[in-house]
Amino acid sequence: MDAKFVHRPRIYIVQALLAGLALVGILIAEDIVTNGDFIVAAIASSVAIVFFVPHSVASSPFRIIGGHTSAIMAALCTVGIMLLLPDSVAGNQWVIHGLQGASLAPVILFMTITNTEHAPAAGTALGLATSVPINSVIFIVSAAIIISIIRIALYKRLHNLI
Repeated sequence: MDAKFVHRPRIYIVQALLAGLALVGILIAEDIVTNGDFIVAAIASSVAIVFFVPHSVASSPFRIIGGHTSAIMAALCTVGIMLLLPDSVAGNQWVIHGLQGASLAPVILFMTITNTEHAPAAGTALGLATSVPINSVIFIVSAAIIISIIRIALYKRLHNLI
């Protein structure tokens, strides 16, 4: 068991509950706006980082918003490639998996160039690698903004848990 947890369990429990509440709030709000068409795993990972290590560079609003924006741009690149392929090729599962895997290269490149490295955004790029519906883009960008606002509002009260 983590020694920090033993000495300060209240902080860990409160932050874990706040993270869950934040994600539930984001999902409810976004479901109303986007009718449920969204990518959840990457956003949940961003929420986790904000509540695990709120004082880390990885949880800064610039990185959260910039990382997910970079992921959307990377996904647009892979979708662009997919659109150039004949339908018979683009529908092949091997091609789809190849494009999904290939989405990691541009997202890493874009995040590195813009100094917006945020690991959960790789999940966004993967999830959007073959289709970039506007509802998903709206969800991802607005969720990144909401997560950033939550982090800013609670920054002084949150503690790094690791």
